[in-house]
Amino acid sequence: MILRVDGVQIYAEWRRPKVAGKPTLVFLHDGLGSVETLRQLPEMVADRLELPAFAYDRLGYGRSDAGFPWPTFFMEEAAKLLPKVLDAAGIEDCVLVGHSDGGSVTLLYAAIAPERVRAAVTISAHIFIDPRTNEQMVHHRKMVADDDVPGFMTRFHGARGRQVHAAWVGALAHPDYDRWDLRPAIRGIRAPLLALQGANDEYGMPSQLEGIRQAVPHAEIELLPGIGHFPQVEAPERIADRVAGFIAQCINRV
Repeated sequence: MILRVDGVQIYAEWRRPKVAGKPTLVFLHDGLGSVETLRQLPEMVADRLELPAFAYDRLGYGRSDAGFPWPTFFMEEAAKLLPKVLDAAGIEDCVLVGHSDGGSVTLLYAAIAPERVRAAVTISAHIFIDPRTNEQMVHHRKMVADDDVPGFMTRFHGARGRQVHAAWVGALAHPDYDRWDLRPAIRGIRAPLLALQGANDEYGMPSQLEGIRQAVPHAEIELLPGIGHFPQVEAPERIADRVAGFIAQCINRV
């Protein structure tokens, strides 16, 4: 379905239908992906919990409006737009589940909306640029310079896959990202928080998890042995069980 938000069109999907009186699981995709890169994770978690599940292409991605040129701090801007997307979808009470850049957006919004976010889960989230992240940025900048567009960009974004890739790389190449650090911004998180990361994550080091716990001391963190940057693809059942188990504990608390 298409939501009209602040004069732009946002593509969204109810992966499991809305249920009155129950919180909605809201899933946020990664930095080069779309709702498609979430795979079946929304359905798998929702079915385990018997909860509704909602996912959408953030502005600039997939079937949502392009939003070019992207703002330098596009994740922060996505967090600002998120409550308007939720309003348009009629979601008041939610649990956020974000992957990669979507995990960063999850952290940013959870910090400013304690009344709306019942709990939060991040998978492969980034809160600063570490050496492994920087290696990937160098790699992707070379791909843009060589006009070597990954095949999945067309699969997830259609004809504008090249533009999305270049916009993401261009934003992260800004010199201000050398000092980018979300720890001060996420210290306000009060909701229960689970942060997961693969030990073999190609885009971030385990220090990302430690940074999250440093900023949010009550956060539950877990490094997943043998898993890379896309846990929902590499170990879907394991990740769905872990995420659903955590959320069940949160929503059943008195």
